[in-house]
Amino acid sequence: MSPAPPGESPAPPIVADPKGRISSFLGLVPRFGTGVVVQALLSGGNLLVGLILVRRASNAQYGSYVLVLNALMLATGAQYAYLGAPIVSRLIRFDVEGRAILVGGLIREQRRLLLSIGVTVFVVVLGLRWAGRIDNERTLLMCAGAVAVMSALFREFFRMVLLAFRLPRVVLQADMIYVTVLVTGSWLATRTPWPAVLAVCGLIAAGAGSACLLTTGLRRHHPWSVPSKSRILLDIAPEGTWTSLGSAIHWSFSQGYNYLIAGTTDVAAVAATAATRLLMMPLNTLSTGIGQLMFPVVANWLRHHRAGTVFKRLVGAASLVSAAGIVYFIAVWVLRDAIFDRVFHKSFAERDLLLRLWMGVFLLMTFRDQLLFLPLARERYRTLTYLALGCAIVSLSSGYLAIGRMGAAGGVLGLLIGEALNVTGLLVLSRIEIRRPV
Repeated sequence: MSPAPPGESPAPPIVADPKGRISSFLGLVPRFGTGVVVQALLSGGNLLVGLILVRRASNAQYGSYVLVLNALMLATGAQYAYLGAPIVSRLIRFDVEGRAILVGGLIREQRRLLLSIGVTVFVVVLGLRWAGRIDNERTLLMCAGAVAVMSALFREFFRMVLLAFRLPRVVLQADMIYVTVLVTGSWLATRTPWPAVLAVCGLIAAGAGSACLLTTGLRRHHPWSVPSKSRILLDIAPEGTWTSLGSAIHWSFSQGYNYLIAGTTDVAAVAATAATRLLMMPLNTLSTGIGQLMFPVVANWLRHHRAGTVFKRLVGAASLVSAAGIVYFIAVWVLRDAIFDRVFHKSFAERDLLLRLWMGVFLLMTFRDQLLFLPLARERYRTLTYLALGCAIVSLSSGYLAIGRMGAAGGVLGLLIGEALNVTGLLVLSRIEIRRPV
């Protein structure tokens, strides 16, 4: 075995798993439990915000907020995809000094990059307003959205690093402040003539406050050192470019259907798909909460166990989450009339069809969320990007055709088709990785 590079520790050899899988899962329960609590808090906050806006704002205002939120998810998802896997793989190998330099260099570069991007976006938006292409409300919404995205990127960066260091409790404390500010701001926003704009301002305040607490928590547990010169973002580019591109492509059909619906019908139609999707949030909470902490665990598993063993564990985790989801879906279906009449105070013509489609989408997503980690940990970034591109083309094409016949539900049908193709592709990739010699 060749010696490890400076600042790194040698990886242990892959060995068989003699102790069984049950004890391994039980040892992870406390850590994943905290991760699920973190995601439950965030999903609960988003659910409350959605509920407040559905009940107290017009469909057009709620739809505008959803479109801004989806753009924010694109930016944070791309950042996580670009930095997440490379950071985790380096943190596992680096010593304390190497980790401090890595994190400090990333903080320095991220701040410079976001400042330049933010200035560019403001210039473009103000130019569109000066040319008369957008009105005052749209201008305020886009400017507030740009600031919200920058605030969210700062916050998500520190969340990502803290979770990579396996400190979900620090993240939980900051997320409590985030949700409190976000929900309060959204409620106050509905008491104004422009609830969408003010709700986005709530995103800004919540993100900034949470980012400050996360920064303090990271400095306390893992102080970083800022190098005089850094080019970490460029060093990560060979890996991060493919993962971020794949994330953006996946977003194009996992969230982009909203823009397809808005463009082919109207913004108010987005409210129907977004409101019915809110009811799926508990399953998303469970799956995403586990997924946020799964990649470091899978990367570590692959250092000790074979790919076949890791694949079986991922399928087992996805199956457990899906079983819980089926029970939850049955309860939602039985209570759907009471939920929409007494809680949402809204009625949508395609409600039952949308609910059935969303149930199928989220069951597929529980498997996609887990199956992704094996090829990702094996650094098959380019292959995953090509898979996402193929799924996006099929999903958006079928969704566009379906919207013409089914309305907004057609966009969700396209998403269902895309997710089914994605899960099939991940199963094939996992099979290849199991057979690939180490």
